[in-house]
Formats: sequence, structure tokens, C-alpha cells
Amino acid sequence: MKMVNVFWGSCFLVLSLSFPVAAQTIDEVKEMMRQMKSTYDASIKELELKIEDLSNQQKEESAKVQAISVSQERQVAQLEQQSQQGVGVDYVGRGNAPVGKGGVVVENPFGFGNVSVGGYVDVEYSDFENTTSSVLQHRWIINIGAFPHERLRFNSELEIEYGGPDAGNDDGELKVEQAYMDYLINDAINIRAGALLVPFGRYNLYHDSDLQTLTDRPIMAKDIVPTTWTEAGAGIFGKFNPSLGNYEDLNWDYELYVVNGLDSGFSDTGLGGGRSSLKVDNNDNKAIVGRLAASPWLNQEIGVSGYTGRYDGMRNRISGVGVDIFMTLGPVEWINEYAYFDVNQKNVDVANFFQGAYTQLVYKFWPKFLDYSFLGRGFKDPKLALVGRYDWALISDDSDAGTGNNKEKRYTLGFNYRPIDNFVFKLEYQWNQTDNEALERGNNNGFLSSAAIGF
Repeated sequence: MKMVNVFWGSCFLVLSLSFPVAAQTIDEVKEMMRQMKSTYDASIKELELKIEDLSNQQKEESAKVQAISVSQERQVAQLEQQSQQGVGVDYVGRGNAPVGKGGVVVENPFGFGNVSVGGYVDVEYSDFENTTSSVLQHRWIINIGAFPHERLRFNSELEIEYGGPDAGNDDGELKVEQAYMDYLINDAINIRAGALLVPFGRYNLYHDSDLQTLTDRPIMAKDIVPTTWTEAGAGIFGKFNPSLGNYEDLNWDYELYVVNGLDSGFSDTGLGGGRSSLKVDNNDNKAIVGRLAASPWLNQEIGVSGYTGRYDGMRNRISGVGVDIFMTLGPVEWINEYAYFDVNQKNVDVANFFQGAYTQLVYKFWPKFLDYSFLGRGFKDPKLALVGRYDWALISDDSDAGTGNNKEKRYTLGFNYRPIDNFVFKLEYQWNQTDNEALERGNNNGFLSSAAIGF
């Protein structure tokens, strides 16, 4: 008891010294102690809340870090899986890629779009009168296309002829036949720019060796329409399908471009020398070229082409019109094409017109007894074909060494075998006749054979 009294006495002494002189009563001291306790409790509560908030923030940060770690682990796992699997490559068949004619599609693992790769190659043997027989490694073509976005495309074709410029006798060449970009808007109108295949006639657009049933191109497609005809330019293309009452099978396709155009290098033996540079034009005027094709039924097409532009710096102009027809009826395929170019001439002496045509008939067949022979075994749909073609070209004289218009005509009879659509063996014989200067074979008849494969 004495100790308790001492304790309380000490407390009283301390409190008496600690508080103002005004705090003289026990009740005032007690009230002040209650206030101190209340303030202390409030501070403790506030501190506990802050500790709880800090704890919650730490838990949230820890969860975020864990989520990022899981995401990174998944990305690493995906990259490892892609590395193990390699780049996706699929053979879809020649001409079936999203863009271009390449048959191999390489999937882009980074999601920027796929790339297609392909091409074709041919080898020929020729034996004509008054010339030496020769084996020709004529063409090796590389096609590369890309589809970086559903509305953006790229297509290209690089041609190596006769082994390239560094082959023997320097008679080979390496050139870009097409390299263009597409900006797709809708079916009816899209934009194209680059090195373009000129849409004049059908043959220039479908000139690939593995697509053709004869080795030699028609005279018209070499000297009147200078296939392969490539121009630097830009323009629009598209297709539309109008309904005519209950008839809904009519399809229209068109291409319309502004290009540098032909220059003055042509002669009375052909327009081929007038193909312009992809770098510079020889005049400020730009040519306009286009083709409109109607397809009333599947595998039936009628096309109309037009061209006009100046060919020199003296306001001289060359203009052309063409018509082509492609028809199939069961195993029979019929192709016709005609082209005419008119040349305006002031103060120059040049050929003032170029015209030519061809008609070609193909009969495809396959005898069943060949199914188990080496020709048919293992192939899904092999074909044999008989081919006949008549073609001619007529070019006016330009008063050079010869006199009179130059005309050449040709009859060709051929036979070919396709184990698959894009692999063909061809055999054919030509009868040629020329008036005045020779355009292609002159008066020399002869035999041709070739093989071509597209991939």
C-alpha cells in the first residue's frame, strides 16, 4: 500500500511539473489524460490503415510482375516452338498464291504477310532450213510476290534469257518484265504502279511458256504487239459483275494505265525496237493504254484493247486497237487475236502501219489405255493435245533497203503432252512464207520441240 501511495505521489508530482499551473485539480488531469489517449488511439488507427494500404499495393505490384513474367514465358515458349517448327512453307500450285504466279507460299512468322515464290523455265530445240540446228536454254523466269496487308500487294517477274548477259557470245539478257505495287480499294477500282505488263491483247498478259501449247510465239505477238511489252507507269484496274435481269453471269475486267509509251526505235520489221526505257521517256507526252474484257460465261472471254501516245519529240503519234477472243467448248479451245497500229508521221520516214492476227485451235484428249503406261502412271489428270495455228503480220515499208510492204505468214501443226497442268512437252512443224523483208523465219520451214515447267 505504501508503494502504491508512492507511485501515485510520483505521478502527481510529474503531472504537476508537466502541465500548466492552471491544471490544479485531479479532474482536469484525468480529462487531459483521456484526450491524450484518444489522440494516441487515432494515430494508431491511421498508422494501421497506412500499413494496410502499403500491403495491398505490394500485393498488386507482385501480381503485375507475376503476370508479366507469365507473358514473357509464353512468348519465349512460342518463339522456341516456331524455331523448332521452322518457317511455314506450303506449295499451293502455280498461280494459286494470294498474289503472283508463284506456287510456293512462305508464311511470315512475324505477321507482316506471306510471300510467294515461283517461276518457269523452258528449253528448246530448233531445226530450220538454211540455219544451223540449235538447242536453246531460252528462258528462266523468277516470280516473287508479297501480300504484306489484305489491301496491299506486290508482284514481280525477273527474266533471264539465254543464260544472262555474261553467258557465251554475250547474247543473253537479264531484265525485269514486271514489278508493281497494288493498293486495293474495292473490286471495281484499285491502284497499280511500277513496271507493268501492257494490257494490249491477250498474249502479252498470258505469255508464259508453261501456259502456251506451241513453242514459238505468233508473229503478231512479236512484231506487232512486242511481247513481252513492259512499261513504267501507273493506273487503275478492277472488275464488276452487273445484273441484266435474271442474267448474272456477265463479268467485266479492265486495266487502264498511263505509261511512258513506245519510242521511235521501231522499223518496218516490227515494233519491238520501240519498247521504251523504264528510266526515261524521249518526250513529255505520256501514252494511255487499256483493255476491257467481258466474260459472259466461264472460260469464255472477249477483249478490246486501245493505245495512243507520242513516240518522239516532234508530236508524232502512234495509236493502236486490238481484239481478242478466248473460247472453250468441252475439250476444244479456240483463241483469236488481231492488232492494228497506225503511225502518224511528220518530217520522218517510218512505217506508217502495223497489223497482224492469229487463230489457234487446240483439241485436248486422253486415251484411257495410257493410264497405266509411263505417260499416265501416278498423274492425276494428264493430257495430250493437237494444236493448229495460222498467223500473219503486215508492216508498211519505211523506204529502207527493201521496197514494198513486208508480209509474213505461218502455218503451225503441233502436238504436246502435259503430265500436269504446268509441265509440258511440245513438238511442232512450221511452214513459213515471206514477201519482201523477213520478219521472223523468212521462207524457211522447220521443226521445233521444247519442254517447259512452271513452279
